[in-house]
Amino acid sequence: MQLTNNDVRQKKYETGVENKNNDFRTTDREKQVVLVLLGIGILSLLIATFFDRNVTQTVMNQNSIFGNVFQNYADQGAQVVTFVSAEVIAWYIWRRLNEHLIKYIMTGGMLLLALNQLLALLQDALSYTFSMLNNIAKGIPMGVANNTSTVQNYPEMLRWSLAIISWLILSWLFANWLNKKSDVDLNYLIVVAVVGIAVVFIAQTTIGDMKTLWGRFRPYEMTTVSGQTMSEFTPWYHMNGINGHNSFPSGHTMSGWLFLYLAFFVPRDNISMQKRMVVFGLAMGILTAMSRVRIGAHWLSDVTVSSILVGLLIFAASRLIGAHFVENNDMSL
Repeated sequence: MQLTNNDVRQKKYETGVENKNNDFRTTDREKQVVLVLLGIGILSLLIATFFDRNVTQTVMNQNSIFGNVFQNYADQGAQVVTFVSAEVIAWYIWRRLNEHLIKYIMTGGMLLLALNQLLALLQDALSYTFSMLNNIAKGIPMGVANNTSTVQNYPEMLRWSLAIISWLILSWLFANWLNKKSDVDLNYLIVVAVVGIAVVFIAQTTIGDMKTLWGRFRPYEMTTVSGQTMSEFTPWYHMNGINGHNSFPSGHTMSGWLFLYLAFFVPRDNISMQKRMVVFGLAMGILTAMSRVRIGAHWLSDVTVSSILVGLLIFAASRLIGAHFVENNDMSL
């Protein structure tokens, strides 16, 4: 049997993937980057240990457009990763299972999970947006009373309409995208999707539990942030216990860094797109962290610890998957 050019190309790619997985190891370049970023994080935490209050007093502004934009629309990294993972798993099941009843139930269940994540994403975005608009209408700083997304201040019909329309369009796009993938690609993507859900769960659980245990007051909860008195301030290493306050570590920063995980959904032979997604993920993590300090929702130490924890978690996940953030050029076809 004579192989076509496409067959040869696919065989070459499959062989490359198999060899890469068998010989996968952290490159010297990756070690250097991780050590540099970790060093920056440790230095930032050291500075925050002594100057948390000073940094906040210098940069805090709840009218900051930069702070409000990222507060409103950068808190959805966890939902985005879970949504993409659910879509990949749904259409993987649809393609692989032959028993119709089980296939319909399992695919439908994963698609409902994807819809649920869109609803959660829009709950955050709409709540923050409407709160900001209400603040502007009242002539008060945009970020005031806009530091939690639990208040339902938007039309529920709007959220459901946007979610269902987006869900139908995106599910159709994912189905068509995955239908063109080879078995090797699908086997890789299903691992990324399952690990992605685990990464989100671990990140949310770890950050959430630490928030509860630390009980740290946020900068905007201080008696004053413009003077010298901050009677409720405690350093990051001091655990206050469960008291209803949850500044440490930063949840928004966690979600911002989770966008970096999306780089692993990019095909391993698409080097240029991998680079773009890594730059996007790094930008979202760093800018979200900066925005949280700017708007006075978190201390420098809050965003630093969250960045370190989630960054290390994503790096560990990449080792488990057997994927580099950006693959070597010799894997391209």
